[in-house]
Amino acid sequence: MRPTGRTDPRSGLRSALTGDRVVVPGCHDPLSARLAAEAGAAAVFLAGSAVGRALFDEHSVPRREARTYLRYVELVCRASPVPVIVDGEDGFGDTVGTCADMAAAGAAGVIVGDSLPDGSLRPADAFAAEIAEVRRTGPAFVARTDGIALDRPGTVRRIARYREAGADLTLALLTPVLRAESETEQLATFAQLAESGGGTLALHARRIDDLPPLSRLPAGIAAVFVTGISVPTSTDHITQVLSAR
Repeated sequence: MRPTGRTDPRSGLRSALTGDRVVVPGCHDPLSARLAAEAGAAAVFLAGSAVGRALFDEHSVPRREARTYLRYVELVCRASPVPVIVDGEDGFGDTVGTCADMAAAGAAGVIVGDSLPDGSLRPADAFAAEIAEVRRTGPAFVARTDGIALDRPGTVRRIARYREAGADLTLALLTPVLRAESETEQLATFAQLAESGGGTLALHARRIDDLPPLSRLPAGIAAVFVTGISVPTSTDHITQVLSAR
């Protein structure tokens, strides 16, 4: 059972995302969620990439382990003093059912991408219909679109379509942009996506240094997700401890 005396996680998340741009640190286990909250995070997100490496030795949570992942989500949400946004990958073949299960496990929000296992994108209208259904009774919905490397105009249209369907936040997979574009070009891309998102756009990066300074980001960006906050980027600190005399 979840602890008593806590507000509904969905309303808590929406309160946390109201107002100034929010930095949402990634976590990978109950301890890192608590540490992020103690450091001042208003919300955290459970990163599928981090959990995939921690539990399954894979780059993401595999579909065959969806039930194990759900139990893990429950443990993290139970431990976290702040709302948890959970990476729902591609919905594990059932976006609506996955979001319902995540909400029952304590998730305040769920990130679901519009890509399919073969790398193609599902039709935007079909994904929008799933967003609308989840939003009627489920957790906050973070709609991620993954096709910016191949179809930038299509990505802009998808962001707008998902916002119209009721997504609480919209998110474009920006890895190709962060790798290939200058800071000036990145800021122009973010501005275009933010306009399409109508105040719902979230950015995501593995490290905060992968993005331009937050003070330079354009208006209309509601949140910044940073995966690698709770996991050190190297083992230097361990080496220093082990080599201490």
